[in-house]
Amino acid sequence: MNDYSPDSVTTFPQTETVALPESFSYQEGSYRPPSLPVYAGYYPSHVYLYRAKKYDWCGCGHSWNNPFCNGQCKFVMTRNRPISFNVAESGYYKLCNCKMSANAPFCNGTHKLVYKWILKSNKGFLHATGYSMFFLVAAYWGVIWYH
Repeated sequence: MNDYSPDSVTTFPQTETVALPESFSYQEGSYRPPSLPVYAGYYPSHVYLYRAKKYDWCGCGHSWNNPFCNGQCKFVMTRNRPISFNVAESGYYKLCNCKMSANAPFCNGTHKLVYKWILKSNKGFLHATGYSMFFLVAAYWGVIWYH
């Protein structure tokens, strides 16, 4: 008897996994992107997902319709690829936009730590200094302009 419901289980042919030189095996739930993705946003997207429908979550951050993939990773130089997934129950889910969640594509709160991590790095410190200088100069010009 063939059951074609979304919950039916099918047997797939035996596949062989070939290890790539740049790939690392991570334990379940410890997702790490292969190269640094672009942040699509610091906060997760609240999206209504339908049961048993296949979705492609953008892993590179270059997609125009984040958090879903539109194939932009094929045209930019990145090793990040989309993650295909589906959900067991229809409803609202938080999908990661910082692209650093260990529970990708779902948010696990890593976005709270990403900003702190960026500020501790050299590049992040220089960016934060640049932003603060920009706003200080803009405020100074605004005060001078009004006087």
